[in-house]
Order: sequence, then C-alpha cells, then structure tokens
Amino acid sequence: MIDLPVFIVEILDKLQAHGFTSYIVGGSIRDLLLGKTPKDWDLCTPASPTQIKAIFPHHFTLGERYGTIGVKSQDTIVQITTFRIETKYHDYRHPQVHFTHSLQEDLKRRDFTINAIAFNPQEGIIDPYGGVQDLNAKILRCVGNPQERFQEDALRILRLMRFQSTLNFQADPPTLQQALQASHLLSKIAKERIREELLQSLMGDYFVNTFCAYKPIYQQVLPQLKKAKKCHFKNPALLLAFLLEQETDVQALVQLKFDKKTIQRTQTLLRYKHLEIQDDPKKLKMLLKDIGYDCVLALFELQKALGKNIKKQYQRLQSIMIHNECFMLKDLQVNGNDLRMIQAPTKEIGNILETLLDEVIEEKIPNQKDMLLSRAQELF
Repeated sequence: MIDLPVFIVEILDKLQAHGFTSYIVGGSIRDLLLGKTPKDWDLCTPASPTQIKAIFPHHFTLGERYGTIGVKSQDTIVQITTFRIETKYHDYRHPQVHFTHSLQEDLKRRDFTINAIAFNPQEGIIDPYGGVQDLNAKILRCVGNPQERFQEDALRILRLMRFQSTLNFQADPPTLQQALQASHLLSKIAKERIREELLQSLMGDYFVNTFCAYKPIYQQVLPQLKKAKKCHFKNPALLLAFLLEQETDVQALVQLKFDKKTIQRTQTLLRYKHLEIQDDPKKLKMLLKDIGYDCVLALFELQKALGKNIKKQYQRLQSIMIHNECFMLKDLQVNGNDLRMIQAPTKEIGNILETLLDEVIEEKIPNQKDMLLSRAQELF
C-alpha cells in the first residue's frame, strides 16, 4: 500500500479534473517503494507546460524547455513534467526534447529500471521494464541498451555509482561493463555536474565497496583519490580532507569547481591533518589563532576519525572556550584606535597588535589594557 501525502493527491486530482491522468515517477516512487520519504516529488503528465501553468496559476519555471514546471505545496516544490521523448544527444548530456502523450515512451527514456516506474492511486504501479523486481533484488540495470544509455548521457555513469554507494545496489554485468567502457565520455560533462554526483557518491554509506567496483572512474574524475576509506562525514571539506592526503591535492577541487570556502577549509585541514596536537594551552591557542575555532574543531573530528586519541586536547580546547581565553585580535583589550591615541605609526598598527596577541597567548604579558599599551610603546 502506497500512502501519498494529501498535497500530492490534491495535485494529481487537479490534473485529473482537467483531463490529464498523471503519475508519480522516478526517484519519488522509487523511494516510496523502498519505504523512504521522498526528498523531491516528481510527477509526469500528458499536459503541456502551457496547460500545467494554466491549471496552477502560482507556478514557477524550473526547466520549461524540458517540460518541467514547479508547483509549491506544503512548503515542498513539486516538479511536474510533460511526458517527453529525448533524441539526438549532441554533447553526451543534453537531448533534443519532443513532448508526447505516451507514458510508456516517457519511461523508456529514463536511465535505470528502478527510475522507470510510475504510480497513481487509480492505476497502481506501472512498471514496463521490471523496475520493481530490480528494486527488490537491489539491481541497477539500464533501461534498454546500456551502451546507448551512457552514450546519450555520460553523467548516468556517475549516477550509477551514486546509487550503488547510497543504496548498496549492484550493477548488473552489462551495465557495469558499459559504464567502465564509456567512462572517457565524462570528459564531455560539465565539471559542476561531475562534482555534485561525485560528492554524493563519496558520502554514501557503501562508498568503499563502490570504489572497488569503479576505481578507474573515480581516479579519472579525481586522480588524487588513491584509496577508499570508510567514514561518516557529510561535511564536504571534512570528507575530502579525510580521503585526500596532500595539501596540493586541492587543485583537483579547483578543477571540479568546488566553492572557495570548501577548497580553503579542505586545504587547511590537509595542512594540519597529521599535526601532533599537544595538550598545551599556549600551542592550542596559537592553533586557534592561526585557523579559527571552527576549523580546529573540524581538525579534531578529522584526527579522531584517523584513530588518534585527542580526548585531553579536546577537553583543553573546551576549557579555553569556556573561560573566554584570548586567542584572537578581537579578544585583546586594546585595538587600533587605542594605538593611534598613543601615536603608534599607522603602518605598524597591524604588526603591533599581532605581536601583542602572540605575547598574551604565550603568557608573557597579561591581557590588560594598561599593560598592553605600555608594551605597545616599546614596539615603535
């Protein structure tokens, strides 16, 4: 028994009232059959984009050229897509799209059998390609000829890997063989799309086994990834720092167009990955000064995952934070304005403040305004 949310039933009923028998499709029905709540809701319909927009006046466009219109309901975006046929993939990714009134034709264009299932409450499950059987057997199988499917859209290779890594399904032999043979076509795919699929695959609970099956492809898209290691990280920077080894490995992240924050955080974590963090408040505060609290916390998580015993160091860190100990310029009891008042040279103010902070951290001088100003005068 498939129990649909009320807002989905209402959308289906509204389309039906206008003469368009519509269906839940793709990942939405797949997740429902797996006993999961779908993160995204995808519906397909014989209604054209123009007709969908007329039925749902408060729509918004998601990809109208591909027949997709968005409808917001219950704070959820529902994607409604016109039945379509895809032909002539001119760049191994983007097809020419032709709308159709045939559900069968729409399902035929999809990547894997587990994503080529449709459902509505009146007709039940429509499954012309054996997707339910493959779902129960945990099999990933292309719809039709796998060579054609990967030639049409090479990103399907990485989608295959993602499904295996996240669902613990296995590709059937022809699908796996063709994925490995067609992997060179990934060079035609936008780096951003590769990045997103790769990241989800790396985060999968079954990544290690997936890596063994698709090692040549992983190392094609991320050559610096030498071996797979099991971890639980869902934060991209932590995950990448765990899997990579050298600080210079972040160049691959630049090529894959990761965002600047993730690249910088990954680079910092790689730089300090194997640092022997000591249970010394001065050295720990220097580390906090250099990379900040959030990054130090991430570094502790990383080293814990690497098997290091850092319990004492973590307790020391918490003590520093609880007692509001000084390790950043904003914690100093003097600032640039204070130094200007005692006629410090403008160009030297930054260096003087840094020196004062270092000496406070090293406990050479207390963090007291009069003492800091007196010491500052000695520095110019």
